[in-house]
Amino acid sequence: MDILKLKQDLKDELADILERSQFVEKQKQAREAAVDRLTRAEAIAIAATLHELLGWLPSVKVETSKQSAATAVSVSASVTGDDVISTSGLVVLSDDLMTTEFEVLTQAEYVLLDDFTGDAQKVETREALVRAIFDAFTSSYRRRYEFALTEAGLRSKVLLDGEQINLLSQPQ
Repeated sequence: MDILKLKQDLKDELADILERSQFVEKQKQAREAAVDRLTRAEAIAIAATLHELLGWLPSVKVETSKQSAATAVSVSASVTGDDVISTSGLVVLSDDLMTTEFEVLTQAEYVLLDDFTGDAQKVETREALVRAIFDAFTSSYRRRYEFALTEAGLRSKVLLDGEQINLLSQPQ
């Protein structure tokens, strides 16, 4: 039995395992940086536009959150303070995530999420996602607002009143 050779073979195998582990960790970090680089700026631009469109609504929140291969954009608000209406979209990294050359990844995709069914609908551009989120959110908000105004118990809880709406009508 060649003890020195067995020890050296074990050391070499363990060093290879450690090297592969470090390589995988570096790849994970490079992937995270690529996802962040490609999706975060797009999501922030979408969120800024949505905030410009909806920021005047009482209790509205426009947020982004980083996912493993995407950045989510979410708009939420309450009509009465008790309920929450929300709509979300994703800016997704669309290229091959199995690559080791993350710097070549340049394409993001846009997805509207249906918070009720969990379905995802692809849209073509950043502007299309802004519009899709805006339309889905405002449709839900209008329905809930109308319902709250027709219910005597909810009417007094409605956060958006006529005075706030009139302020929007005035030229700025």
